[in-house]
Amino acid sequence: MEIHSLAYLFLMTLFLVILFSKRVMRNRVWTATMTPLASIIGSGFLIAAPLLNELSGDNAPYLMLILCIASFCVGEVIRWNIMSVESIVEKGAGSKKILLSEKVGEWALAFAYILSITYYLYLFSSFFLRMTHIYNPVIEKGVVTLLFVGISFFGHQHGLNSLEKIESISVNVKLSIILTILVALGVYHFSPEASIEVMKETKDFNFDTLFISLGLLIMVQGFETSRYLSEKYSGALRVKSMRNSQIISSMIYMLLIILFIPVFDHHPLGEKISETSVIDIGKFVFVLAPTFLFAAAMSSQLSAAIADMGGGGGLFSELSNKRINSKNAYLLIAASGIFLVWTFDIFKIISFASKAFALYYSFQCLSSTLYQFRKNHVKFVFSILVGTLCLGIFILGRPFE
Repeated sequence: MEIHSLAYLFLMTLFLVILFSKRVMRNRVWTATMTPLASIIGSGFLIAAPLLNELSGDNAPYLMLILCIASFCVGEVIRWNIMSVESIVEKGAGSKKILLSEKVGEWALAFAYILSITYYLYLFSSFFLRMTHIYNPVIEKGVVTLLFVGISFFGHQHGLNSLEKIESISVNVKLSIILTILVALGVYHFSPEASIEVMKETKDFNFDTLFISLGLLIMVQGFETSRYLSEKYSGALRVKSMRNSQIISSMIYMLLIILFIPVFDHHPLGEKISETSVIDIGKFVFVLAPTFLFAAAMSSQLSAAIADMGGGGGLFSELSNKRINSKNAYLLIAASGIFLVWTFDIFKIISFASKAFALYYSFQCLSSTLYQFRKNHVKFVFSILVGTLCLGIFILGRPFE
């Protein structure tokens, strides 16, 4: 094993020790930040660099910046709703229009959960089979189906709360791996190889590219989970944690995209990329990078799927006025996910999920617009503009082909 890989293995272990230390784990602001942060970088970090590089080459950082700014604007509206709309909705004191907007928005979120769970398990299956050198789409879809059946059956019989500890462990493992990968990319960025000039294809930055990029909104989605942690944290803490998570994740994504540019320049992926292309490119950074990324993919996708399955089950139960209990909702979610897996490829599912979340964000903006009318003109206008952007993503966002 090369000396670099041993150094990065030591560095990852060091990050793990820090993240699992009592001082960090008992920090309430960090624990509140960890949940939305884990959702935002749950799977996006695995596909962001290859997809955006394929779309726009050296312009990828600009596309990533657009996505990060757009998501931060949406997050700002949701943060206002936490401090204003949330309390009146809980009391049933809001106007009928606000209550309707919140209810329809939650239905959009419930279906977004189905799509995101499918997306997570699809990625899990892809990375698992990639490391076992099996390249068969039927087997890939079969593994996703088995995962859906297994998780939903376990949830139906025992509930998913018993699996919550998996999430906290996987979050720290994933963050330690991401930080290690960023350090390794930084080292590569200043390596002799990266300084060698190479001929590369120039890719135009156009509206077609922009619309496809907007269809990748799910890469920076996840901050809205803070809205639904009221049982654990106060409104002020959730606002702070959501803002922190978006700032940290934006920094991670921007560094990831920028530092990956010289790697792609010297080691092009070829004509066709896949959801596991980051494995192909990671091996050029350091020998153990594919193994690190595989571990991150396995831990993060499974825990994210379980977390969203639990959240989605509870949300469907609430929206059906308890006619469907959470345990039966797990079976409904699994059946819907299996249908999606056998009907669409992963890039279409990513686009559908982005559209579903964009629709949910649109209703959040509508709620804010209705509340801020005659109360705060700046927030009122801002909510309209962000809501229009979300509707634009919902209508114009295109899947990556």
